[in-house]
Amino acid sequence: MAFDLEEQEKIDELKAWWNRFGGLVSGVATVIMLAILGYYGWNWYQGYQSQKALGYYDIINTSVTAPDESSAARIIEANGVLQKDYGSTVYAPRAALLASKFFLDMDNAAEAEKQLQWAVTQKTDVSLVPAAQLQLATALADQEKYDQALAQLNNPPAAFKALFLDRQGDILIAQGKTAEAVKSWQEAKAAAGLDDSLVRTVDLKISVLGGE
Repeated sequence: MAFDLEEQEKIDELKAWWNRFGGLVSGVATVIMLAILGYYGWNWYQGYQSQKALGYYDIINTSVTAPDESSAARIIEANGVLQKDYGSTVYAPRAALLASKFFLDMDNAAEAEKQLQWAVTQKTDVSLVPAAQLQLATALADQEKYDQALAQLNNPPAAFKALFLDRQGDILIAQGKTAEAVKSWQEAKAAAGLDDSLVRTVDLKISVLGGE
C-alpha cells in the first residue's frame, strides 16, 4: 500500500519516536503488569499459606483438647513446621501459646519454654507477646530459673501491669523473698485492670504471709 508524502512523514516520525522511547514505554508497561500480577500473586500465596497453617493449627488444637499418648509428639512436630514454614501467619504464635499450656499442664516446663521463647520473639502478632512472657515466666520459674523468669516481667505494658506484678510476686516467694513478694502483690492491687477474682487471690496471698 502506497502512502502520500504527508502520511509517510507521520509514519517516519512515529518510527523515530518508537525507536527513541518505545523501549521505555514497554518497560514501564511490563513493570506495571508485573506489579499487578505480583500483588494478586502475593495475596494468593498469603491465602494459601494461611490455609496450610490452619491445618497444622487444627492438629495442635485437637491434640490439646483431646489428648492421647501421641499428642505431645504431634504437637511438637506440627509446631516445628508452623514456626519454620508458616511463622508469618497468625496461627503460629497462637499455636505456640496453646502448646505451651499443654506442656505446662504435663509438667514439661522445658518444652513449654522452648515454644514460648519463639513466641516472645515473633513479629506476626505482637499483641500476644505479653501473654507469652507471662507464660514463659511460669515455665522458667518451674525450672528454678528465677532470674530469667523475672527478666520476662520487666517493663510490662499498662494493660498487663497487674498480671505481671502478680506473677512477679509468685516468683519472688519461690525464691524465699517474702517482703519483696508482698510488695509486688500490693503494687498489683493498686494497678489498673485487676479483676475482682484476682484481687481476692492477691489479698489471700498477702494475708497468708502476714501482710496488709
